[in-house]
Amino acid sequence: MKSAALRKPDAAAPAPPSAHLFHGHSGARIVFHADKGLVRKTAPMPAANARLKAQAEKQRRLFMLGLPFPRVLAERIDQAGRAEFDMQYLPGRSVADAVSQAATLDAAMIARSVERMMGLFAPYAGAALAARPFHDKIQAVAKTGGEAVHQAASRLAALDWSGIPDSPCHGDLTLENMLITTAKTVAFIDCDEPWVSSYWLDFGKLFQDIDGHWCLRRLYDPQSPQAQRVNAIQKLEPLGRAFHALAERTDPALPARLPQLAALGLLRAIPYARDEDAIAFICRRIAQLLDKTR
Repeated sequence: MKSAALRKPDAAAPAPPSAHLFHGHSGARIVFHADKGLVRKTAPMPAANARLKAQAEKQRRLFMLGLPFPRVLAERIDQAGRAEFDMQYLPGRSVADAVSQAATLDAAMIARSVERMMGLFAPYAGAALAARPFHDKIQAVAKTGGEAVHQAASRLAALDWSGIPDSPCHGDLTLENMLITTAKTVAFIDCDEPWVSSYWLDFGKLFQDIDGHWCLRRLYDPQSPQAQRVNAIQKLEPLGRAFHALAERTDPALPARLPQLAALGLLRAIPYARDEDAIAFICRRIAQLLDKTR
């Protein structure tokens, strides 16, 4: 299970023999046990157990509905009191990795896989979510940053956050959490229980990568070859067209809101940013996305 959403851990956390250790953005410990053919995900601390257990339960439900998620194999509490669960290992690479490495992509196949999932979520859309939780989330992130973050948050807070339907969702549907397996199929990983649940936010996560270029952030480093970034952006274009058409088919009111939803996804990444360059990149991309809402 290879995903650009994972970063290599500090040397102080060695992996067991025959295993590869990663850390997610939320701090969860993720270990691929090559000898067992499974992936083990562990909460960063006992206080995060409820979130991890909810992720495992959601992944199990989505798998049982026939969606291509890794099968949950076992759950337990480790000696440090942290929740963890084992899941099936699906060999492959993330869509984000394939984009950045200029690998061949079948945009139509990827879009069909997402459409199948949205076909389960959208029919269960309920009443519109209250706008207050969106404003609260924006304000909370604003408190974590400097002037550029405050400006980005202020622009988002000024937008209309009404009319977003409550529904089941993946919770973190980035290109980093979509795998192209060695069997040439698409699988999903790292579903989450977000602070509000809506398939509209899933589309926002997709366009956080497609238009916000979050999955290409490392290619904006001055040391990265410009040609590689240009090629990756070109790889995103057919995906963007396919996802935009899917959004239109799923809910005609959704496409006009995609820039602000993508910008919200980027803003929510700021507390996990590791340095000022990453925060500056996020703020620039938010500004570019919100310019499309004028």
